[in-house]
Amino acid sequence: MKRQILESEKQQVRLQQQNTDGSLRCFISGEVIGDTDEFEYDHVLPFSKQGDSDLSNIRIVLKEYNRRKSDQSLYEFRDNYKLEKLFNDKKNNIKLQDIFILKEILPKSFHFTTESDSIKIDDGVIERTYTLLFDNILSVQYFYGRIPIKWLENDDQEGLQPRVIDYKRLIGLRDHLKDHPQLAPSIARLIDNRIKLFDGQHKLAGQVLNNTVEVDIKAYLSPSESDKAKKLFDDLMITNLDAHSKHKQIPFYTSTLLDRLSVIYKEMLGEFTSTKPVDKHSEENFINYLVSEKQHSKADAKQMLRSIIITNAVELSAINPFTAVASRDSGFALSIDLLKTAVFPNTLFLEPSSANFKSIGDFRDAELENFKELSLLLVKHGQLTNWVQNSRSKSLTSIELKARRIWHKGSVLTWTPYLKSILGMAFNFITSDDREKLLYRLAMDENQKDRIEGCLHRLFNHPLWDEPEGEIDSLLVSAKRQDDLFNRKGLTEIYVLTGRN
Repeated sequence: MKRQILESEKQQVRLQQQNTDGSLRCFISGEVIGDTDEFEYDHVLPFSKQGDSDLSNIRIVLKEYNRRKSDQSLYEFRDNYKLEKLFNDKKNNIKLQDIFILKEILPKSFHFTTESDSIKIDDGVIERTYTLLFDNILSVQYFYGRIPIKWLENDDQEGLQPRVIDYKRLIGLRDHLKDHPQLAPSIARLIDNRIKLFDGQHKLAGQVLNNTVEVDIKAYLSPSESDKAKKLFDDLMITNLDAHSKHKQIPFYTSTLLDRLSVIYKEMLGEFTSTKPVDKHSEENFINYLVSEKQHSKADAKQMLRSIIITNAVELSAINPFTAVASRDSGFALSIDLLKTAVFPNTLFLEPSSANFKSIGDFRDAELENFKELSLLLVKHGQLTNWVQNSRSKSLTSIELKARRIWHKGSVLTWTPYLKSILGMAFNFITSDDREKLLYRLAMDENQKDRIEGCLHRLFNHPLWDEPEGEIDSLLVSAKRQDDLFNRKGLTEIYVLTGRN
């Protein structure tokens, strides 16, 4: 079995691969290959895996891609390339529907009918009958079955599955499921003649990438009555969140937990305000309502409150475009996890207020406006618009390097505690209540804004950020040495507040 092909054979391969318009395109990327581009002839099935040099097993590929494929077949690498490109193009904000589109799977409408102990689903081509069971805890029927993938969709859009798909986890599951069975079914609800999947998104996406056409599903039948359907939604939401937090195996990203908890919070808040006297409408009383009447623990109830405060703060702020949907995303300067750990505890009031909603002492709306103003200043003086993803192949300009240093996780954890003192100086905090409520107060005036801006200007224009590459960059990586670095270089809280060391 020969490995090399002759020049005459290369010409035959070129003619076979050439498009009708005369263009020659890379077998992997689909990019046009020009006269000056470097390309190679390679085996579809690698020679190392007994792929022969018959012309049917040879394709033309751009050199840059061919050198990255290792021992994969060209088909395998092409699929991986398309998948990787999808994640990059959409900045990792990938849902199940995106995988369906990638694999050109079109949704198929169906009709279903139920008997006392069975359900029949029919799309006009495929007809299946499944045994119905009853869930005594949820008080709804459900069924198990092997279901065509084209009947399924993701349960997002204010549904039960808001989580984005993680690329590495998807690849791992896809490769695992090539040679191993799927032990547990994915879980869905049947509602409005649609089967919406809310647990097992990664498993199903992996099966889709493996060209599987049917998968094992457990599906709950959503009641036709709106109040019962809502109860099922809420029960499944809480169960699903607990499964991925308290009892997690594969956790939700923090931003997803916040987003989903906010949905539940809003629904329960509506119930609270419609059933309780107006003079009892406060965050503090709502927390008590969740504990006494909804059987939530006090910790969970407070988490719901924090979630809505944080979600609204992020969405309305200038830092939102720089914050990753998926917390672990190197393409963004910030993550929800970092904001929760460093920024919000030093800016927002995350405890329940005793003030009646919309009363003179209720400052939640003003707090959002204050954080919006603060975020504008952080973006402006912190050079956040100049932050770029680190790449070995790209050298950074001085301003890009400065922005990366300022927003390095180690830096953020070190300078964000200064924010509490900056706000204290700007708003003249006197009491412990002042120091606790931070931005939870009347909207800042121009004088207060100027004080904050002056401090941030000193913080982000300190010579530390502009030092030559070397020591500072290595120390920022060390979680235990950042405070020492800031103190040694003179970027202290006193300096930021007064301009003096």
